[in-house]
Amino acid sequence: MKKVSVIVPVYNVGEYIDQCMESICGQTYREQEILVIYDESGDDSLERLRCWSERDKRIRLVINDERKGLGAARNQGLRLATGDYVVYVDSDDWLKEDFIEKLYQAIEETGADYVSSLGYFIVGNGKKERYTTLPAGTYRSDTDKMLILLGEAPAVWKKIYNREWLLKKNLFQPETFYYEDWGYDIALVLEAEKIVLIPETGVFYRTSHKDDSAHDTMVGICRDFRKTLEFGVNEAQERGTLDKFRLAIEKYMVHDVFLREQLAVETENREALRLLQDISADFLEERFGCRNLYEFKRHICMGSFSLRWIVQSTTAPLKKLEHFAFSSIIASFTPYRHVGIKHKNLLRKQQVEQDISGIFYETLRNLSEKTILFIDFLEERCPILEMQDGAYMTESEAYLDADGTPVTYRRILSGTQEFMGLWQQKCLELVEELRRKRELVSVVLVKNRMSERYGNLNWTREFEGIGEIRQKNRMFSEMEHYFLEHCKAALVKVTDIALPEKWRFTDVDFRHGCEPQYMNGALYTYLGYELYKKFRDGLDHI
Repeated sequence: MKKVSVIVPVYNVGEYIDQCMESICGQTYREQEILVIYDESGDDSLERLRCWSERDKRIRLVINDERKGLGAARNQGLRLATGDYVVYVDSDDWLKEDFIEKLYQAIEETGADYVSSLGYFIVGNGKKERYTTLPAGTYRSDTDKMLILLGEAPAVWKKIYNREWLLKKNLFQPETFYYEDWGYDIALVLEAEKIVLIPETGVFYRTSHKDDSAHDTMVGICRDFRKTLEFGVNEAQERGTLDKFRLAIEKYMVHDVFLREQLAVETENREALRLLQDISADFLEERFGCRNLYEFKRHICMGSFSLRWIVQSTTAPLKKLEHFAFSSIIASFTPYRHVGIKHKNLLRKQQVEQDISGIFYETLRNLSEKTILFIDFLEERCPILEMQDGAYMTESEAYLDADGTPVTYRRILSGTQEFMGLWQQKCLELVEELRRKRELVSVVLVKNRMSERYGNLNWTREFEGIGEIRQKNRMFSEMEHYFLEHCKAALVKVTDIALPEKWRFTDVDFRHGCEPQYMNGALYTYLGYELYKKFRDGLDHI
């Protein structure tokens, strides 16, 4: 059995360190050296660590008389490590008892430069949520590296690394207090020849004690964000990967800068906002020539959650996105009175109310700002329900769990002649509204489909009911053709984007469920990247 060096930086975690150390020492994989790098703290962390080092002789306690930060502590541990493989563990988190064994088996079997679990558990405020990213499998090509950089969480603490490879490639982390793994990921991912994701979630990531929105913390994060950004870009340049992955690195930066700016605005943190604006000017604009991503005041999605996730992979963060989900074109263009319903899920409650009340139609008609409208027709798979006065609502999965919805008189199945006739009528009304607003609205049609297969990059199988799925997909294709033809006739410009065949499957480990209306994080990340390429200089330039 080969040795695994487990590196644990420690600073002011007396409340959590026992659970962390117990989970490491209790691992089913026993051949470990446990390097605990202690930075001078103001609590009882050191006393607790000394007790642990007496209990388990695999622990080597390294004491620093000042705080140097996570990056410096991990680098110190890597230089001291003697194992064949390296695992980093944050001292306020804890592991499943067989997590290191699963990582070890995977890197031994595959010979990868590093192996990552595809997700982790977010623990906070009495809740535990499983978070996953990309589908399990092997990633080797340049496109695969782009997907890892943009679609995987840049967290060093859910991976196992070949120590010899880390040292040979000089892969040490930036020595900052915040965001150290963000810039590091640019060097790490683009330097790797073989990355493997395994279908395991073995880290419990604690969040309840972290408040990134506090004024001084946010300012510190923004300062270190600039340092780690400089680190990542400089590493890519020195390693010869900057030109090849320039757009991916740019997009990687844009997403976090944009999100941080929104948080700074919401918390009225002027100092943090100034630092982020300097980053935008110095890096995104001057170094990468990225100047037009903020000209659209509104980002609107009309369609599925698959569409939402693709859009969120571009430049539109969650809090800036207006989403009309669980709604067919028929329902959204037959406004009913505003109603209030009951639903255990607040987001779904809002979406069903919007569907019934025709809020999308009102929103489109009243637009006065420059807007990107993203649309797909995946929600047209649902039947519609006729209400009084010729109005309709969508029999979506959200509707089925709602109480207090209006009385309906009959049900019209999706794809029937009557349904298609109604849909075409309302589609023409949509096109007419887009014609009226064509100076304000840029339209992006994503040709989403229901998935015929499920699995990961290693295997896939057909869903049950594949005949019905294929029939729905043919209907979506007919709808797209009808919409595009009438937009062309109305002089409405539409950017359309299709799904690549390679990633047309539902991830069996997808965090929202393994269902045909979902695909996988790799496909959503790829489409987000392709859309970003199309409108990074403004949709008017397409």
